[in-house]
Amino acid sequence: MTENVRQYPNISFVDTDTEALTNSLIRAFERFAGRTLYPADPVRLFILWIADIMIQERVNIDFSAKQNLPRYAEGEYLDSLAELFKDVYRLEPEAARTTIRFTLSIERDTATVIPAGTRLSAGEEIVFTTIAALTIPAGRLTGEVAAVCQTAGEIGNGFIPGQITKLVDIFPYYEKAENITESAGGADWESDAAFYARIRESMETFSTAGPLGGYEYYAKSASALIVDVKATSPEPGEVDVRVLLAGGELPGEEALKAVSEVLSADKVRPLTDHVTVAAPETVPYNIDVTYYTQTGGALGPEMVAQNVAAAVAEYQRWQAAKMGRDVNPSYLTSLLMQTGAKRVEVRSPVFAPVADNAVAVIGETEVLNGGAERE
Repeated sequence: MTENVRQYPNISFVDTDTEALTNSLIRAFERFAGRTLYPADPVRLFILWIADIMIQERVNIDFSAKQNLPRYAEGEYLDSLAELFKDVYRLEPEAARTTIRFTLSIERDTATVIPAGTRLSAGEEIVFTTIAALTIPAGRLTGEVAAVCQTAGEIGNGFIPGQITKLVDIFPYYEKAENITESAGGADWESDAAFYARIRESMETFSTAGPLGGYEYYAKSASALIVDVKATSPEPGEVDVRVLLAGGELPGEEALKAVSEVLSADKVRPLTDHVTVAAPETVPYNIDVTYYTQTGGALGPEMVAQNVAAAVAEYQRWQAAKMGRDVNPSYLTSLLMQTGAKRVEVRSPVFAPVADNAVAVIGETEVLNGGAERE
């Protein structure tokens, strides 16, 4: 897939070149005083001090001016600019969610009610609480209920089934409790980059989510963990929405459920649309490379090895950061050639197209040092 990204010019409202300002002040003084300012001249040192203060003020002025432009704005400045757009707010931290299964020690003749707010611990600091009362009917041993982490943010994510088991609030006839889905959906404050991207996409919402761009905007609003969304319409009335999480992580059941709830709202989904939310298709690839160092090179073998490992990790992050990004061995080669290696042999990956609703997923990685060679 070819990525088309519009490029905007970098602008500055004030010149912040320290050397140019210093030289300008020195020349102006020399013309006024009719004498040359040598490096150790006290007047020249005073001018350097004045120039430093002026540059700091210019930097502040330039920063302040840029905060009026969304693509440069940061933090609260960007939050304030969002007022100019339709119902766009920075996504607040969210708590991770999971599903808990409670098991009774015996089958009872009457229903057992487990109150909302029942707490389970996944560790000393991580506590999940049930969000609704659970009624286990008479004659049944188990029941399931949703639970939410009491600490908002990504800290509550990633507890696989069977890891949240320590019941804090014991109740009669309790046998055991455990999560049956991986905890997911926890997110920290939305980053400036992600918020800016959603601000631009918010123009799609002047209609309901009928436009595919509208679905993509609303899906990203479900969680700050969502970094990429692709909506397609394989046939009239059918909308297929694929969601990718930060770090190339595929969404689990809880994350997909959160997106589905957002897209099912009456003000979002036209009545005639049937929306399906799913994880992206995956295109597997492997990394198999050999690099060679140079005898007497500027960087030693250990430093080159560290740089190569960092380059491979960066390539994996880049490849998984977006759906529809083709498996591109040329980019891996370019990263490796910046590590100090003399040359590299990239056997895998080979170029592979990736569909708009798919993401490349790393399989096996093998990086070999082929030894040192002469220049």
